[in-house]
Amino acid sequence: MDGSIIQRLVVCSDLRKEIIFTLYESQKSLGDIRDSLKISATTAIHALKELEKGNLTFQDKNKNYCLTNIGRIIAMKMLDFSNSAEVLKKHEKFWMEHDLGGFPELFFDKIGSLKDSLVLKDIDTDIFKVHTNFINLLKNAKEIKGVSSIYVPEFASLFEELNNRNVDIQLVLTTEVLGKIDITVLNRIAKNKSNINLFVMDKNMKAAITVTDSVFSLGLFRMDGTYDYSNDLVSHSQQAIAMGKEIFNHYAKSSKRII
Repeated sequence: MDGSIIQRLVVCSDLRKEIIFTLYESQKSLGDIRDSLKISATTAIHALKELEKGNLTFQDKNKNYCLTNIGRIIAMKMLDFSNSAEVLKKHEKFWMEHDLGGFPELFFDKIGSLKDSLVLKDIDTDIFKVHTNFINLLKNAKEIKGVSSIYVPEFASLFEELNNRNVDIQLVLTTEVLGKIDITVLNRIAKNKSNINLFVMDKNMKAAITVTDSVFSLGLFRMDGTYDYSNDLVSHSQQAIAMGKEIFNHYAKSSKRII
């Protein structure tokens, strides 16, 4: 099918896009579509005929409207674009003021997974709000995967405490960050039976990504090269957590395991 026809059918009509979205949820009768979108039957029929001509929808034997395979794929792509645009607009200042140069393509491909995210910020009456929230996220985790280009002194003792509670911890650190961790701590972790796995990477992605069994957390560097401790993007959605694990695996595969 000519791509320009699909573009005309979908991009140029809000109504047709809404119909595709509602049919992506499930097949629907004409009455269901009419009531869901609050439009007349005549208007719905006209739009559905246009979509059917483009092989995007069809009627089944029960006269319900459904998406074709092509229509379903287009719906998925449209939803992904819509979610991505929403994330970028929702946190526009966060994305504009931070360096994304070191991120893998899969992050941008799946940025729509952060649709339900929020940006935590320090405030004048609580200048450690972001840091305290992050520590609490770690303390309540059952498993932790992280990729980090920053060093925080208290993390070594915290991870030892979590290890003693049998929390599964996997970290990918830059060579620079690894060099700042007390060697006695590393030796103690390596010597004892441990739930901690450490990897070292040569790359510097200019970020701190943490994903647990219940939350995804993202901290970024400012454009001037300093890490922004006062802002943290978090999401509890399963989509964001899955994306975080993919990012971790991406860096772990190209890193050297040391513990």
